[in-house]
Amino acid sequence: MAEEAGDVDVLVANAGVGVRRDALEDVTREDWHAHLAVNLTAPFLLAQRLAPGMRERRFGRIVFMSSVAAFTGGIVGPHYAASKAGLHGLTHWLASRFAGSGVTVNAIAPALIEDTGMLPGGSEELARRVPVGRLGTPAEVADLTLAVIRNGYITNQLIGIDGGMFPH
Repeated sequence: MAEEAGDVDVLVANAGVGVRRDALEDVTREDWHAHLAVNLTAPFLLAQRLAPGMRERRFGRIVFMSSVAAFTGGIVGPHYAASKAGLHGLTHWLASRFAGSGVTVNAIAPALIEDTGMLPGGSEELARRVPVGRLGTPAEVADLTLAVIRNGYITNQLIGIDGGMFPH
């Protein structure tokens, strides 16, 4: 990877799967493994590949895109909530071992962000549940992500962006 892309200083693991709502009894092993593969294993493999080089260069930023479902259980299903909560454990493990080398590791946990394909129908109804009175925007998540990347003192944090819905 480094041969093709050069040194990588910033990793934002932003891929995710979890659109369909599933009850516990409806989650198949395939569903479970697919959610873990995309939401947890892929970010782990990327960090495993890139973090050692960041440590050697004494600079790096790793940001995992989680979800408030990791804190609350969410509405998608146990497979989604568990995969996102796993990112929190990975964040803590990596941050505690890489911080002294100038590498920060954090997770951002959005809730109810419009235009992402992650929300079930009824956006207006969902917006009424948010204390700020609207859904979040992808630009707001991007702004927070950039702030975390720019800050070398924030590490080992799980940062919610949810319009005031859930205290963290």
